[in-house]
Order: sequence, then C-alpha cells, then structure tokens
Amino acid sequence: MAIPAVLYLGATSEAAPLVAAAVVRQPARGARAWVLTWCTLLVVADGAQLWLALHKINNLWIAYLVTPVGGALVLWALSFWQSGQLPRLTLRLAIVPFLVAWAVLTVAFEDTSAFSRAAEPMASLMCLGAATFTLLTRSRDAVGSLLRHDWFWVTAGMALYFGMLSTVGPLSALLLGDAPGLMFQAYEVKSVLQAAAFLAVAGGMVCPAAA
Repeated sequence: MAIPAVLYLGATSEAAPLVAAAVVRQPARGARAWVLTWCTLLVVADGAQLWLALHKINNLWIAYLVTPVGGALVLWALSFWQSGQLPRLTLRLAIVPFLVAWAVLTVAFEDTSAFSRAAEPMASLMCLGAATFTLLTRSRDAVGSLLRHDWFWVTAGMALYFGMLSTVGPLSALLLGDAPGLMFQAYEVKSVLQAAAFLAVAGGMVCPAAA
C-alpha cells in the first residue's frame, strides 16, 4: 500500500524548526537549543521508520526508544522558560520519575511490536501539561504582543502536538484490527495537526530569543 502524501507532510514538518533556525541564524542557546535537539531526534526517528516501512519491516519499536528521550528533552527545554527557580527545578527533577514511569508502563503493559496503549500516552500527557503550564504562566507575565515571543509559538505548537499524540496510540490499537481504514484516516488527520504544530514551533525560531 502506497504511503499517502499527507503522511510525508507530517513527517517532514518536524524539520521546519531546523530550517527556520538555519535561515535566521540566531544563536541557539538554552531552551531553543534543546528544542532543536528534540526536533532533530524526531527527524532521524521518522526517517528510520520510513525506511523500515518501505522495506516492510515493523517500525513501531522505534517509538519505544524515541519517546522517553524526546520527553526528557522537552521537559529540560521547557525548564529554561520558567519564570521562577521552583518550577524550573521541578521540571528538571520530574525527568527521573518520568523515565521510571515510562519503563514500568512499558514492561508491564506494552508489546513493543504494537501501538503503545499506556507508556506513550503518559509521556504525551506529561509533555502536554508542561507545555501548557509554560504557555499560561509566561503569557500571564508577558510584556508586549505574545506573537513576538519565541516561547509562545513553541509551547503552543508543543501543546497541539502532544495533545494530538496522546490519543494516537490507543486509537490506533483500537482500530487496527476492526477498522484499519479509519486508522489510516486518523493518521492523516494526525499528520495535518502535526504539520501545524511544527510550523508554530518554526515560527518561534524566527522570533527574538527570550531572556
């Protein structure tokens, strides 16, 4: 079965922040550097998944390697955009229990050759909460237009991405056996939302770096 073009759109959109950062040539420090590292990880992972899919090899196991690393990178990146020392330290310390919870859920409930029902949704909800918290707290104290702040676009894009991602695994596992056609439609919708999310992150990369 041919891979729909919209799925390529979703996968390649993860490179948009990297392209934006290269075009504007602003120094990538702090949160921005870690966000770009996260995007690079996703690009490499999607490239590997695509290669495996084209060779008709199961590629679902890659997500079980990428998701905990990506989640840790996101939490670390967002910690730089916290307004106070306590939330900054909280996000950084949360990485350890996050990884422990990921490992426990994976060992206890997951089949790494199938869609994730527990571990990936947990990771996505954790990152969704961190991105939303950062967006709301920074917006409360922001000076000037929100649209001129890099953290606004990046955290909004992350919130959209992880909100969508938290439902994909369980929904795919539910639909795969009984309604594979609906599952492919769900992935097409996912790809559109993913493209919108990473275009927002790319928009943040062209804004002035937050203090």
